Amino acid sequence: MQQNNINGGDYTKITIATIVSISFIIILYFLFSNIGQIISEKSESFSSSSSIVLIYRLAFFSVCVYAIRYMFTCGPGNMRVVTLDENKEFILNPIGIKKFVTFSSWTLLMCLGYFLIAIINQTMELLKVNAISWLYSWQMIIFVAGISMSFLTATVVRYIILPDEVKIGREHGHMFLFHEQIMHNFAAIFFAFEMLIVQPDLQPDFAIFGLLFGVLYISFAYQLAYFSGGYFVYSFLHPKPKIAPIFAVGLASSIALFYLGLWTVTRFNGYNWLSWIIIIGWLSLIVQFRPTKSNHNNS
Repeated sequence: MQQNNINGGDYTKITIATIVSISFIIILYFLFSNIGQIISEKSESFSSSSSIVLIYRLAFFSVCVYAIRYMFTCGPGNMRVVTLDENKEFILNPIGIKKFVTFSSWTLLMCLGYFLIAIINQTMELLKVNAISWLYSWQMIIFVAGISMSFLTATVVRYIILPDEVKIGREHGHMFLFHEQIMHNFAAIFFAFEMLIVQPDLQPDFAIFGLLFGVLYISFAYQLAYFSGGYFVYSFLHPKPKIAPIFAVGLASSIALFYLGLWTVTRFNGYNWLSWIIIIGWLSLIVQFRPTKSNHNNS
């Protein structure tokens, strides 16, 4: 068991105050901006009459369903977590629904939720049933948050988590199981493919939803630590270190920044060949489907 030293006093109150302040800013934005009107106007840009689009949406949804089923049947998980009280690291082996506490598992759920709603909306269109406006709005909101979270997840896993596993010499073959591949790699691919094919009318204002879902996850992590599990899935979420408030802001802001990066790509004269090249190149830099040679040497 490894103990993480906390230097410089306890910054829990400052960290929590920071999270509350961000939440208050988000609420004010929703109250005094026209974000609701923009969503209403742009959400139907996700509609499609193509049967091919419906087929791949059904395929992606089915893969997500199977990944979740696999999480329940593949046995105990393997997570490095830290305790709330002493900030000590230990290995946790959750089973069943207890696995759905990681940020990457939320990415999988966002992917599942998006394609489910997309399938419902498109099926209603094909059957010429009156559209449900709020369902279109949710499709757009979940897409914006989901694609941002999936790109962030893939980046963090490839450039932070996996190298750290190699550095400490820990066996991490579990990081490449089927459901892990969907969470860490294919969720980003699914969302990116959806964006390039459907070509929704994205707006920079929607970055607020990345910030919102970041705060929601942080709030969930704190609820888990203080009222349920007594641990944090990620050490950087612990509220006591001096840098904790920065990490809290950083996680929420990173989701919004990833969205703005993706939105910027769509501004290059629309969804043309350049957008495809940039997105495919971006994906190639953040996904990793198998352990590297150095990983094998440390296993």
